[in-house]
Amino acid sequence: MNPNISILIADDDMNKIQHIISTIKTQIKDVPLKIDQAISISEAKEYLVKDKYHLLICDLQMPLNDGNELLVDGGKILINEIYRKRNKLNVPLYIIGLTQHKEITTNFNNLWKVLFYSMNEEDWKIYLRDLIFHIELIKSNLSKYLIETIYVEGINDFKLLHKTTELYYQEQLTKFKIDYVEFGGGTDWVERKILIWSKSLNKKNDQTPLKAVGLFDNDIPGHKSINNLEQNIKEESAERKTFSIIATYPKYSPILKSIKSKGIDFHTTMEDLIGIEVWKTAKENNWLENRKKNSYIEINDINKDILFSKGLTEDEILITLNKVKDKYKDNFTNLALKKKDNLQNIAYLLEDCIEKLKI
Repeated sequence: MNPNISILIADDDMNKIQHIISTIKTQIKDVPLKIDQAISISEAKEYLVKDKYHLLICDLQMPLNDGNELLVDGGKILINEIYRKRNKLNVPLYIIGLTQHKEITTNFNNLWKVLFYSMNEEDWKIYLRDLIFHIELIKSNLSKYLIETIYVEGINDFKLLHKTTELYYQEQLTKFKIDYVEFGGGTDWVERKILIWSKSLNKKNDQTPLKAVGLFDNDIPGHKSINNLEQNIKEESAERKTFSIIATYPKYSPILKSIKSKGIDFHTTMEDLIGIEVWKTAKENNWLENRKKNSYIEINDINKDILFSKGLTEDEILITLNKVKDKYKDNFTNLALKKKDNLQNIAYLLEDCIEKLKI
């Protein structure tokens, strides 16, 4: 595949971002676009530590961290952070600002422009198209290739999938990428990444869609993001052919399948796919706590006696009644990584992901 044009968009307005991508696509049709999106200064800095970009498109107003209040000069703060040598951020080749507030379209500095953004405004579109045309001519100066990608909710999911790839699918290790961020991750981040991937409409050399997988927890936030994607991207559209959605369903674990076959159903995460021996050690180490009532599906009352009456084994009851405490998730993950057998169920899930990527 040809080297891509890599763009980081620091903005939280998904409609605006889709419009930006659409404008770029009118200038280049056959060049792959690698587009990352950050909703805060911290998340943008994380991307700039990991990757190099041809272009940074930055809103003027953004928060320091996800959930914080907007800073009027957030964009300028980000640009200043980029030029601080101690931060060791990769400086983009080009930077532009796009703001919906005409009264604050002052330049970041003497070098980079800030443009007024509006759906119907032409000036920013012309400038962006000209800049993309220029970048296309010199893109080999920052040569990178876009490959099939699995987007996951956080670092522990990344560790588990990466180690499982090494142990079970080593021949596939360089054929796809597993991506996550530490700041601003979770289901919302995976949802955003899949939406942007779909709008980029990247293709392989044989003109078939370059595929991504959005991997979500099988819980309430995960279902919400999945529903959002299914509603926002039509089933019959070209965008829908560029990605697949997978969740941590019970079907990947013999124990979870057995529990469900006995009439007990609950929301499951990556931790629930880990081998039972890790769960037993986690109980001994006091890493577990009771699942919340809203974790169970169509079950009003649940306890050990009820589960025994339904024929659940001790191992099945252990997983059904407990979840990993947030502060011990790192410990739980690191323990799981020590033995191949602990990751067998995740290997089943990964096999599904690889099949969806069509590599």
